[in-house]
Amino acid sequence: MSFSSSILNDLDSRGFLYQVTDIEALDKMLYDEKEIVLYVGFDPTAKSLHIGHLLWIRLVKKLQLAGAKPIVIVGGATSKIGDPTWKDVERAMLDYSTILENIESITGKLRKLIKFDDCKNPAFLLNNEDWISKINYMEFLRDFGPLFSVNKMLTMDSVSMRLKRKQHLSFLEFNYMLLQAYDFLYLFENYGCKLQIGGADQWSNMIFGVDLIRRRTGKTAIGMSMPLLTNANGKKMGKTEKGTVWLDETLTSPFDFWQFWRNVDDRDLTKLLKLFTDIEITEIDKYESLIGKKEINEGKVLLANSITELVHPEVELQNINKTAKGLFEKAEYDLGNLEIFMIERTTKIDKVLVLINLAATQTTAKRLIDGKGVRIDGQIVDNYDKTLNQDCLISVGKKRFAKVKLI
Repeated sequence: MSFSSSILNDLDSRGFLYQVTDIEALDKMLYDEKEIVLYVGFDPTAKSLHIGHLLWIRLVKKLQLAGAKPIVIVGGATSKIGDPTWKDVERAMLDYSTILENIESITGKLRKLIKFDDCKNPAFLLNNEDWISKINYMEFLRDFGPLFSVNKMLTMDSVSMRLKRKQHLSFLEFNYMLLQAYDFLYLFENYGCKLQIGGADQWSNMIFGVDLIRRRTGKTAIGMSMPLLTNANGKKMGKTEKGTVWLDETLTSPFDFWQFWRNVDDRDLTKLLKLFTDIEITEIDKYESLIGKKEINEGKVLLANSITELVHPEVELQNINKTAKGLFEKAEYDLGNLEIFMIERTTKIDKVLVLINLAATQTTAKRLIDGKGVRIDGQIVDNYDKTLNQDCLISVGKKRFAKVKLI
């Protein structure tokens, strides 16, 4: 399908479009309107965002580059409830002190990934606690209750699947879509926001937001969902034997993050390059003919480098690539058969080097650290007192490696 808007054509060809409440209206908006305000929301239910959220961030960045003004919401209020979307069980309730800690951590990363200043159309960063906390419940029921159809709510996949499985769905969770719909209305009325974006699992919530705006104001707003990030086998991407792949470097090291993308299935490479890089599509499509061949690994390294540079711009990619060369190409040594050392989490790095046989004494270890010869997952160690925060690969020089598992 061809669109009038060049940015919409690009998004469609790269695989960003999944569902749109009114595709013609979206095309007209992106083609005609000079000032477009959109919003995306992140509930701070964990300390970090994960790679599924990275697709949302990529879309925000592309639309911002095309001239749109993004509003980024951290759901300080909605995270108190928990989104029932496609979940088998009710979310664990978080106390607000934990939510505030998560907000601080998440917004710190978002500020590095999205432009909130120093550009023509800087993004806004808002917390929906600021307006939802002011709602009078009785007034809310009176003003908005008649505008929501319970019959329609029960048909939404996020609700109907739970009911079909006869799994518990609390009234608290049921209110989530009302509050997210109210978010959209609030932003529409106060910031001129006409477009909401998010993952496919947010589709039901988007529909109710668009509906609420139409019923309340008589005007049109648009919801646009992106596909969930899945692999060639249809499974959700972002899970490894170590757990979720996080954007926070303290939860997933830059080296492990890089490895995740370097290890993707051949069949997923072109799709991921289209979504996460700005390489010309004609160049990306060339990798289709390399599926199952060794040459396709060049594309995987390109993918891993591009995404790691996006999320961790401070990381020295050259070091990661050098360390990874042994892991993937086994050029001069076989890292796959290395002994795994069990190390206590509180052990300082100079002692760790002795315990894993990479230094004869702690004095020698400190000398190696002073000489910038010690790396953890490809990153230079410059502090004797450093302790490890996760399982990792430690190297001394170019040919001496050891695997560490924390206990």
